[in-house]
Amino acid sequence: MFNNKKIRKPRWVKTARFVGRQMSRLKMGQSYYQIAMSTISAVSLIFIAFELTIWILIIAFPLIFLGAFLVGYFMDIYNINSMEIFKTNEITHRFLTTSDEKNQEFQLLQLEIMLEAFKAMNENRKIEPKVLLKKFEAYYKKWKAPEE
Repeated sequence: MFNNKKIRKPRWVKTARFVGRQMSRLKMGQSYYQIAMSTISAVSLIFIAFELTIWILIIAFPLIFLGAFLVGYFMDIYNINSMEIFKTNEITHRFLTTSDEKNQEFQLLQLEIMLEAFKAMNENRKIEPKVLLKKFEAYYKKWKAPEE
């Protein structure tokens, strides 16, 4: 009456599965490529920072590279990457809060203090702490919690 072998799936179903598998492989390949590039950048930075010899680099690099790929493999197995994507989406699609504004303003204040310090160093003069303290007090007064 009803034979399963004779029923054919539409072509678009087969194509969708194929494309889905290929996209999954592409994403996994991109994550391994990203791990490789990050490892190369990190090893290069270590090589420059600590002035290591080329022989140490030749011996250590394959071990570091293999370790990075093992970490990436376990991240793929335990699906850590998708959890990170969920966190990123949650943070991206939320509204800005007062805390975000306060943190941003504090970072700008820190940058302003650093720029003032660099300017004073370039001009061979002392930093005036009273000016910087006034700026910080204005920030503190603006964001101080209301008293009961």
